Amino acid sequence: MRNKGTVIVMYDAPSEADAWMHGPHYDEVLRTPGVTEVRRYEAVAGPEGCRKYIALIDSDDIDATLAWRDSAEGQRSQAEANERGVDNRYAIVAKRIY
Repeated sequence: MRNKGTVIVMYDAPSEADAWMHGPHYDEVLRTPGVTEVRRYEAVAGPEGCRKYIALIDSDDIDATLAWRDSAEGQRSQAEANERGVDNRYAIVAKRIY
């Protein structure tokens, strides 16, 4: 049985990265094994110093999604994000319980 889950990514990014985030990177994330949906939000209220953006990446096989993230290709994608100025990034992985 596959484990459903969501990767919650919080990060900051310069506006110059928007075309990449909404284009090639979005397409790449959607091709990630297990990923079924990607949503991106801009934080409009929160604690001081909170990240500007939140991405919710839904997966019907969170183990496969995380394996890709930890692979050489996943690490290449993370390095490209860093080069484009995406920073202060951290992720929370949540497995669906109901």
